[in-house]
Amino acid sequence: MEFQPLVAPVDVQELRVPVPQDAPHHFPTATVLLDESALLTSWVEGRAAHRLGILDLHTGQWRVLPGLRGMLRDALALSDQRWLVLTDHALTEIDVQTWEVTRRLTAKIGTYNTSLSRDDDDVIAVGSSAATMESLVSASTMTVLKRRRRSPLLQDPIPAGAAREGAARILQHGSGLLLAATQARESAPQRLVVLSAEDLSEITSVDFPLGLSSAHVVGDGVIVAGPDIGRARSLTALGGVIPRVNGSASQPFTTLVGTANESAAVLLQQGARRNPPRTVYRDHRLEPGEELADVTGRRLTLENCVAARAQKGHERPRISRVHVADLELQSSSLSGAVLEDVTVDGLRCPDEAGFLFGCELRRVTLKGRIRGLILNSTLDDPDPAMTAQYAQWHRERVQDPEWMLDLTGATGDLTIRGYPSRFIRRNPELQAVVTAEAAQTLDWRAVDPGRSSLGVALHELVRSDWEDVTLIANTHGAHASEDLRYIQRLRALGIAQTD
Repeated sequence: MEFQPLVAPVDVQELRVPVPQDAPHHFPTATVLLDESALLTSWVEGRAAHRLGILDLHTGQWRVLPGLRGMLRDALALSDQRWLVLTDHALTEIDVQTWEVTRRLTAKIGTYNTSLSRDDDDVIAVGSSAATMESLVSASTMTVLKRRRRSPLLQDPIPAGAAREGAARILQHGSGLLLAATQARESAPQRLVVLSAEDLSEITSVDFPLGLSSAHVVGDGVIVAGPDIGRARSLTALGGVIPRVNGSASQPFTTLVGTANESAAVLLQQGARRNPPRTVYRDHRLEPGEELADVTGRRLTLENCVAARAQKGHERPRISRVHVADLELQSSSLSGAVLEDVTVDGLRCPDEAGFLFGCELRRVTLKGRIRGLILNSTLDDPDPAMTAQYAQWHRERVQDPEWMLDLTGATGDLTIRGYPSRFIRRNPELQAVVTAEAAQTLDWRAVDPGRSSLGVALHELVRSDWEDVTLIANTHGAHASEDLRYIQRLRALGIAQTD
């Protein structure tokens, strides 16, 4: 049955999704309307835990399922209360009565598929618009039957009247409406235009500066999803777009939105009690002459935060009198900054975020477990003059006897390059020093490092102008015993200092 849309002001509301406030950004999101009874979306929590969010469109209640292998891409409702959910790395069957994963298929379907479609009652085609082949999967046995060439994806042409209203991408056509986006790229700033399917006249339009992924007619309203649920933490609800049918069994759209918001709030409160959210600072840039000072905190994450380069020494970005427990760097770089009177108790640097080049260190204390930190005194800039300037500042710093780094309470994956050991307070049980003279004159190459990677530092030492290098055994690593044994052998031969 087709309904005539209302030509009247539309009620725009936020529809909250139970995404924690510290959820990572920049994970492209698909939102799927499944069998007109549920809306599915996904996000990432913590460091790599994918979550499937399910909004029951009859009750307005959210449910969150863990254990996804990647982000949601598509879903299909089967008989017997079963769903097939397609993610980046798997095709998963979910029992809707128990909300448990019953079967999962990863073999022979490839990764990063984006679509599911029925081929017949038992056969599901799994494919991607970017691939030429697709897999045919038996829904009853959850096995791949065969591979075949994928038919070209036929897209509905954009009606001329819709194009005149700015439509560049059709999102949904039905229930008396045509929903369209004004940009072909989901992440681009754009508008949602809601048109009458009968005469393509505009009913309403809404701006989405962070992009627009999909839109779904639900009851007498429309639910709109952006391309990054982890960032938005909500959907957009447009109420009153279609007249409500008298006697409809479904609840009014505004009631659905209110119930969903209450449900999301309850789930977030429960999650916060189990795992308090981290404080996340995103997209900050410490400019020349700026200082971050007198900060104390715990469970902090820096995401896309950087320190700018400086032309003059007194303009170098500074971080002073900062004391942090449980710090995480995500896609951030403090290279070139001056760190003074800083204490970090516990540090995680995933995805190469722990490379810090050209920092000036003054009374910096690292404690607890350190993961993935590499401190290198050299800063290589595309501008040779800038590289030379930072090298000069480092030479000036080593003329000052003030200590740089205290590692006596630190353990883990930590690498020091170019900072002389005479400025470093060390734990002799885990850390040892090899001088440049010893590396040049003694036969350290005859010492078998086994599976320890500490020997790499000695190869770098003989090719550099460093005074010495500090070797640090990673007692949390898979080769901890071999790190310690290598240091002991170097000391026994007089290659490493005994402290």
